Amino acid sequence: MEKNKTGKYVKYAIGEILLVVIGILVALQVNNWNQTRIELNKEKQVLKSLKKELTENLIELNYDIKRVDSVYNNLNKLMKLLILGHSNNTNLDSLISFTLSTPTWNPSSYVLNDLKNSGKISQLTNLKLQEKLFTWERQYDNTIEYTQDFRDSNDKYIDFLRDKASLRNFDVYTDPIKIQPSRIGFNSEDLLNNLQFENYVDDRLITTSNLKTEYKEAQKIVEDLINSIEL
Repeated sequence: MEKNKTGKYVKYAIGEILLVVIGILVALQVNNWNQTRIELNKEKQVLKSLKKELTENLIELNYDIKRVDSVYNNLNKLMKLLILGHSNNTNLDSLISFTLSTPTWNPSSYVLNDLKNSGKISQLTNLKLQEKLFTWERQYDNTIEYTQDFRDSNDKYIDFLRDKASLRNFDVYTDPIKIQPSRIGFNSEDLLNNLQFENYVDDRLITTSNLKTEYKEAQKIVEDLINSIEL
């Protein structure tokens, strides 16, 4: 009898222990599920903000690509006149004025920088998105570099024109306050036979072309990023 009672007690005790262990395991699993759900919700909110930031950046980029295209086309026209050696009845001051623009893209990167600085990019559940964000980071650095080349080239171009031509005559076509032409006589046609001017235009043409290429590559990557963010 004693043995039977002892056996029943041991079985009962083991059963109680198993129930406690199972209860603990279930509680841990529920806690893990809840924690995972909380983390996924946080990730979803961050990705929602990132998609919004990238979408707004893309709108600005599309606009700036058109503006860079316009500068490039005008520089190309100017280079053709340099090859001819005369204006060919083109309003040269107007044409040069439109080559002085420096449209540059300045994307917001607050959300992306927060992801990068916190190390959360590598924690994203979407592995393909991780790779694309790292690709974008490299492209962004290239874009900044080419943008600076574009600006530097324009600064040199304007410095030359400030010294060798009449900026006022160019500003007539671009300045919103409607500046009057300079009373000091200067014929911009002379620039078409100036080797130094040709070199500056050539440099502007190349740096603008490079920027166009970088912006269009950035456009593709940003569009792909936006499409890869699943909410």
